[in-house]
Amino acid sequence: MDIFYLWRNSRTGFRRHLPFSKIKNAVLAKAEQRLNRLLPRSYPFQAVVEPTNTCQLHCPLCPTGQGIEGRKKGMMSLKTAQRVVEELGDYLIDVELDNWGEAFLNPQIFEIISLFAQRGIQTAISSNLSFARFDVEGLLESGLEHLIVSMDGATASVYQLYRRGGDFSLVLENIRRIVAEKRKRKSLRPFLTLKFLLFPHNQFEQEKFKQLAGELGADRVWFQAPYYPENLIDRLYPGIKFNQNFQPYPDAGKKRKNCHWLWTGVTISWDGGISPCCFGISYQSEFDFGNINQQSFKEIWHSSVYQEARAVFLGKKPGDVRAQFCYYCPHRGG
Repeated sequence: MDIFYLWRNSRTGFRRHLPFSKIKNAVLAKAEQRLNRLLPRSYPFQAVVEPTNTCQLHCPLCPTGQGIEGRKKGMMSLKTAQRVVEELGDYLIDVELDNWGEAFLNPQIFEIISLFAQRGIQTAISSNLSFARFDVEGLLESGLEHLIVSMDGATASVYQLYRRGGDFSLVLENIRRIVAEKRKRKSLRPFLTLKFLLFPHNQFEQEKFKQLAGELGADRVWFQAPYYPENLIDRLYPGIKFNQNFQPYPDAGKKRKNCHWLWTGVTISWDGGISPCCFGISYQSEFDFGNINQQSFKEIWHSSVYQEARAVFLGKKPGDVRAQFCYYCPHRGG
């Protein structure tokens, strides 16, 4: 985080209008991260909040799409979303409303978006947008700041190689309807990003995808390398092995640059489960650090498991199996 983050959203360019209390908390959180405070006085200013962990697509590298057993399936209730806003609304600057599922499957998603928007929290959703009769007016009235549409192809045949079960023509229709409604209302929101995961099977369509995004009226194109889970890669490329498997670093547990998530962010699953980040730990409920429906967030944030996870970056191996996920995490913080 730098001063620009507090002034503008780096992805959308939208100005922030933050009260001094949120600025103070964010600055303190970054300072406490650098100092490796195990019991911070600050609270997270970024969150991933999961409206649902269900999805109508069957993407081959996605545990949800492939039916991998994990957290019980369900939808976040308005009551749970309100609890999140009550507990963290004074600190949050950004909220991403997705994780292991398709957010727009939650029938109360627009009310959930509005809860955060009304507190001046900038919201984003990453969606496959493969829906018939999508409620475009409800979307614009919700106050969503940023809509990311994951497509991965400029033609239906390439799109369907990964977004299995999706309808390319429906996605295009919904994008056109959203752009038309934005122009009708003379609204800049939601900022529209078309996202393209780069695979061996679709890289030749990058230029065509840029052209398509321009024709559709998107605000941004985002090309990103995907993560290849070892246990799912054969479902996309049978017989081909990639060297991007989940493995601990050789120096796992040794003192290293700490991960910002344990000080500046949090992931909240549809059922209120609290995870330190949105990586694989949040897919399984048994690794939750607590539950916001059962405890105050302050109690969870200052709990022994959170302190053990933060102590990983002092070179200490935690005793709590939940904190060991941070000990063996292959991703370095920053």
